[in-house]
Amino acid sequence: MRLFQHFLTQCYPHHPLKQEEKWTHEIPCIAHHHEFLMHAILGFAASELTRTDDSSSLVTAAMNHRVKAIKAIKKGLTEASEAEMTYEQGNALVATCFALTFQSVSLDDGLAEYMTFIRGILIVGMQMMVKGITPIFDSLFEHRQDELMAPLMQHLPLIQSGWAEAAVEAISNLRTLCVDSVEVAYQEQLIGIAQKLQISSFDAYKANSREYAWWMMLPHASFQHLINLERQTIVLLHTHWIALTQIMAFIHEREYDVSEKRPPKQDNSMDPGFIRWLKHLNARVDYGHQAYNQWPLWVDEQLDRDMTFFGKRR
Repeated sequence: MRLFQHFLTQCYPHHPLKQEEKWTHEIPCIAHHHEFLMHAILGFAASELTRTDDSSSLVTAAMNHRVKAIKAIKKGLTEASEAEMTYEQGNALVATCFALTFQSVSLDDGLAEYMTFIRGILIVGMQMMVKGITPIFDSLFEHRQDELMAPLMQHLPLIQSGWAEAAVEAISNLRTLCVDSVEVAYQEQLIGIAQKLQISSFDAYKANSREYAWWMMLPHASFQHLINLERQTIVLLHTHWIALTQIMAFIHEREYDVSEKRPPKQDNSMDPGFIRWLKHLNARVDYGHQAYNQWPLWVDEQLDRDMTFFGKRR
């Protein structure tokens, strides 16, 4: 009960944008009908509680519920593909993918699962569209989110020019390492975001959304290549992407300003978020590739000194 209450009052996801009432009213009403959704909610809530209470029982609960949710959603996805998907089932699957996605942010090695569950949102969403099922979340798709953000973004100032210039230079230096189509395309996506940061914060935000859309739509084999951390070039591309998201922090923070209501902020509750992944990925860069990773290391060093350095507020 503590975990469920914490989800309802403190830690419901802020995506899709402006859907807080759906998360705190409609989604809980269907959760008890779907094992995967209930476990995903409880696991996410347990992970969020560990920010202020690091007891081993909460850590264990978070992982146990996550494992059960993943096992159950695999079964649910199979059933949905073999039988007629219902409105409630489709929306429960989407909500589960969102909860698992957000919980992934609390895991040091959670990037691959984060990307995988975001793809799950797309897959289920497309199945729902084909079957004429209306999503509970009416701002599920990218164009709607851009519409919601536009009033807050149109006159947003640029980030410091030196940050953007350093990003462009560092990402450009990765080009010679990219040998296959996935790596080349990924590097081009990142350089596009960095260059937009020199022109328009909103354009950079939209370019970052397009980068998500790019890998969400990749064929399965290409996506598996993208999350293969045994390849140093992929690790470097990821470190630069996450570093890029960090220098854009004050831009991304505007998403919280769209919310119609927000959970009360807890004392000393600023969460590292993607910074966990930056540290984890930086540590995976081998000696021979360290020269290519100096900029992500610099970004991480600034955040070690002051997590708000680039504009992070939450």
